[in-house]
Amino acid sequence: MIKENKMNLNIHKSNLKIISVIFISIIVIMVVRFSGFFNIALDKSLFLVLHTVLEILSVLVSFTIFLALYNIYDFTSSIRNVIFANTFFMVGFLDIMHLLSYSGMPMFFTENLPQKATAFWIFARMTMALGVLSALFFKRETKSIISKRYILLANTIVTIVLGYLVIYDSVLIPRFFDEINGLTSTKIILEYFIIFLIISSIYIIKKRNEEEFLELNINMIIALIVAIASELIFTMYINVHDSINLLGHVLKAIAYFMIFKVLFVENIKKPYIEVSEMREELNMHVNNLEEEVKEKAEEMDVTNYKLKHINNRMLKELDAAKQIQMALIPKQHERYLNIDFHSKYVPWGKLSGDSYKYFKIDENHVGMFLIDVSGHGVSSAMLTIFADRVLTPFDLETEDDKEFYLDPKEVLKDFYQVFNESNFPDETHMVMLYGVINVETNEFTYSSAGHNCNPIYIKENGEINILSLEQGFPICKLGNIFVPEYTNEVIQLDKGDRILFFTDGVIEESNENDELYSLERLEKLVKNKYYLNSKGIIRKICDDLDEFRGETESEDDITMFIMQINESRD
Repeated sequence: MIKENKMNLNIHKSNLKIISVIFISIIVIMVVRFSGFFNIALDKSLFLVLHTVLEILSVLVSFTIFLALYNIYDFTSSIRNVIFANTFFMVGFLDIMHLLSYSGMPMFFTENLPQKATAFWIFARMTMALGVLSALFFKRETKSIISKRYILLANTIVTIVLGYLVIYDSVLIPRFFDEINGLTSTKIILEYFIIFLIISSIYIIKKRNEEEFLELNINMIIALIVAIASELIFTMYINVHDSINLLGHVLKAIAYFMIFKVLFVENIKKPYIEVSEMREELNMHVNNLEEEVKEKAEEMDVTNYKLKHINNRMLKELDAAKQIQMALIPKQHERYLNIDFHSKYVPWGKLSGDSYKYFKIDENHVGMFLIDVSGHGVSSAMLTIFADRVLTPFDLETEDDKEFYLDPKEVLKDFYQVFNESNFPDETHMVMLYGVINVETNEFTYSSAGHNCNPIYIKENGEINILSLEQGFPICKLGNIFVPEYTNEVIQLDKGDRILFFTDGVIEESNENDELYSLERLEKLVKNKYYLNSKGIIRKICDDLDEFRGETESEDDITMFIMQINESRD
């Protein structure tokens, strides 16, 4: 009830302010209309000085409104603000051309006549009235998706076209001022139409009845009433250098300044005050919290000590697990027989879900595998260690053992069965690629278990091919209902040929625009840099990934290596 009474009191006071301004405006208009007090022709030089000062003030206010609202548009996206900004951008330039075209000023492209200056005046006032009315049609919170630059460009073009038509006295521009009779009926009718538009703006403001912005709305209404008074006075003068004309310019400058004040408070001062009030309220809550924290400080210290002890123990265990996992990862450069391997491995966190390995099977064969486990963290890292232990041949005592590791599809099928016999959770799974290179024939045989990153084949002459990949079935806990069959694929390599293997952490790296790095970009880079050695290509890929990612953090492990066929064995 108290709040409602206070609101009614504010509305009553606001209505009194509006009525007072209307009353004063009527008195001024009556004095101008029915007395000769203002009907005085001023000295031309004095009038030009005063007119220039008033117009410069109006132009400065117009451009200040434009710059303030145009620059905060990036933060508010308010369509209302961008309309206000561009309206006063146009008005500012039209007022400049009105000033420069005024009778008695130096020639502005063509001879300065009252018709030219009056035309610029009418277009500026019409732009202001239409712009304010258009802006008020939208609520303060209405957002715009249109680029502010396009709107500014369109308004600039319109302003230039209007300026050209007026300066060169186009037949499209009606007569607004007659050297003998003064103002034409066209000019007076347009002034009344402008007044109608301003009254429509006042009606919209009153109809909205926004309690939160009551004071700003009242001030905007008062500014528009002053603008109406200015327009009415501009229907009464006869001499372009008389005191009636000068009074109209004074009221126009006052109206502009009041509009600027409303828009400044609404968009800059009011949000700042709200932030300050929120900061004070937050400080008050912080002070209260500090008292509560002091009461429980001892209990929290004990809890923090326990948590810190547990956390340190977990970090040590993670570091130990990381050392174990890293010990299984090959060095950045390794050589088996006449096969060179260059690699780059960047785990997403302390523990990775990626793993890879290369190893000698016998005197004529080198094997390799690349694994990507679902998820991250301890469980994924344990899966990579498990896979490494199962897939790496340690004791190949018989020919059957060697023959087994020479057949990628059989290795994957066996690993699928071993995995299903383990006690890993049912939701865990992995994708992988297993391959064998025959160093005598340079024949590379490989098979995929759901691996979705096609290797890139780099021929010695620079030709680039994407290897086909029968993805096969991922390694998962479905062995009780399905036993997959895997497929071998064979490719004939030559001396100097290379193959780039990688996990999806490379091509699915994203930037701040949520764009993916993609296989196409990786292929293009490799094609352009094929002449580099394997280490150089790896380095260029890493640099390009860093540049593409920018400030965005990686969300997956990044693993890649290049296998190269050389001339001679170790």
